[in-house]
Parts: sequence; C-alpha cells; structure tokens
Amino acid sequence: MTMRVSLGQRRGDSLSSRLTGGLSYGLSNGLAYRLICTLSYLGLLSLGLFIWAGSAAAASQAQAASLSVFENKVGEYKVVEHKSAEHEAAEPIELDGEIQAAFEALGARGVLVLMDDNRGALSTNDLARSRHAYIPASTFKIPHSLLLLEAGIVKDEHSQFAWDGVKRTYNPWNRDHSFTGAMKYSVVPIYQKLALQLGSERMAQGLAHLGYGNANIGGGLDSFWLDGDLAISALEQVHFLRRLYHNQLPVSERSQRIVKTMMLNQANGEWVLRAKTGYGVRQGQKLGWWVGWLEREENTYFFAMNMDIATDNDLALRKRVVKQLLTAKGWM
Repeated sequence: MTMRVSLGQRRGDSLSSRLTGGLSYGLSNGLAYRLICTLSYLGLLSLGLFIWAGSAAAASQAQAASLSVFENKVGEYKVVEHKSAEHEAAEPIELDGEIQAAFEALGARGVLVLMDDNRGALSTNDLARSRHAYIPASTFKIPHSLLLLEAGIVKDEHSQFAWDGVKRTYNPWNRDHSFTGAMKYSVVPIYQKLALQLGSERMAQGLAHLGYGNANIGGGLDSFWLDGDLAISALEQVHFLRRLYHNQLPVSERSQRIVKTMMLNQANGEWVLRAKTGYGVRQGQKLGWWVGWLEREENTYFFAMNMDIATDNDLALRKRVVKQLLTAKGWM
C-alpha cells in the first residue's frame, strides 16, 4: 500500500513536474517570442528613425545649398544689372547707321538707344545725346506707378479713378479710367493727384531707391517730371527698363509685373511690344519720348528714343521712328 502511494506520489510528482516544466517551457518560449518581436520592432523603428534623420539632414543640407546658390545668383545678378550712373555713362556704345537712317527717313531729329538683352550690347545714332538728361515727361509714369503700388495708394491695374468733371482739350481725359487706362492715355490729372497723395518724402526716397535719373523732384510735386528738375538720359532709360523687365528693381515683383502689364502696346504670334510715350516742355524746349522693349522668343530689345518736337504733328513720329528701325532690323 505504501509503495503504491509512494509510486502514485512519484507519478503525480512526475506529472506535476512535466506540467510545470511544460508550462514553464511554454511561458518561457512565449516570453522569448514576444521579446524577440519587441526587440525586432524596436530595431526596425530605430533603423527607420536613423534613415529618416539621415534623409532629413541631407534634405536640409541640399535646401541650404540651394538657397545659398539662389542668394548668390540674386546678389550677383543685381550687381550686374544695377550699375552706377558713372558706370553706365562709361559703357561702350556703338554707332548704328540704321538708327540714324530711321530718323532721316521721317525727317525727325533725335536720339535712340538700343540694347540687346542677350549680349547687353548698346547702340545709338548720337553718342553725346544718348547721355544727355532730359525731363522724362509721361515716361515717368512707369516708376511713378511702381511707387504708388508699393505705397498701397493704388491697389492694382484695375483700380478705378472717376473723372473730376473738368473739360480738357484731350478728350480721352474727360472720362473715368482704370489705372491701366490712366497710363495708356497719359492722364496727367490723375497722376498729379496721386503724386500729392504719395507726398514729397516718399516720392524723393522712392526715386533715389529706384536709381531713376537724377531723382530730383524740384519744381513742384505735381509737375516735376513735366517741366521741373527731374532728368534722365536715353541711356539711363534703357538700363532702368532692363531691370524692370527682369524684375530686378528694388520693389516687389508683384508691382513690377503689374506695371509691365499696363505697358502693353501691341502683340502678335511673334513678338510683344511694351512701351510708354512722353511729351514735355521745359524752358521752351519741346521734347517727345518713346521708351520700352520688344519681346521675341529668342531675345528682347530695349529702346529709348527722344526727339525734338516742332509741331503737334511731330508727336506721331515718336512711335514711327522706333517701329521703322525695329522693322528694318527684322524684329518686328
């Protein structure tokens, strides 16, 4: 009996041991499995974080390098485009017989400066007059519009201006205008009122900042560009226009794009012409201007022409001289 109990106990102990061992083994294997899974997960997570950190660092370095290159290009470009007045005056200009022929064909007397954008080459028909500064007259509406947009006085090219009711000789002035229309028709009364809103301090600082001509606003805040002390040469005009074309003036790109839109004159499938006329009288001298550029797919050509005006009939010659030249060059 004792032996049976002892044997039963041993068998029970043995079963208990096997059960306990099996349970321990199962638990041990389950824990090991979970531990392996956990470690694997943590390993993959660590590897993912490592790869992400490396990629982020590389992207950051690439972005920094890209930004550095961009900043260098912008800085370099501004140095190239924004030359001092002394540098511009010393630049070589070639005499071009075709330019003089365009004047002579129409019986006009004046100067035209032409700049090839791709090469930066300058040409003219009169070296001395190309560097002589004159009142800009209504070509001043180009920088003037930039300053008005930057100051927030005018919102955009669609801003409306009501006619003041004063009857004037030039009929297009006797109606309401958008900002684009005010430039297109050279509505002096609108720009005169806007100049007074801008004020002498912002006007003077703005012109100096733009590097426009002599930046002198003497002679009346509402007329200094018509018969006052502001002066700019044809050579300075083309340099200013080129900087505007490339959005390189020290104002917002938005303002520059709006003004360029307002300057649109003509366009077809081969070219786009953007320009502004001007006419002023100072100390008895009547002067006409036409400044702008012709955009083609392969190149852009900037021009600034001023000419003596004897009668009102000569005003039409401003555009005709330039167009005759551009046609003779095969660009228009």
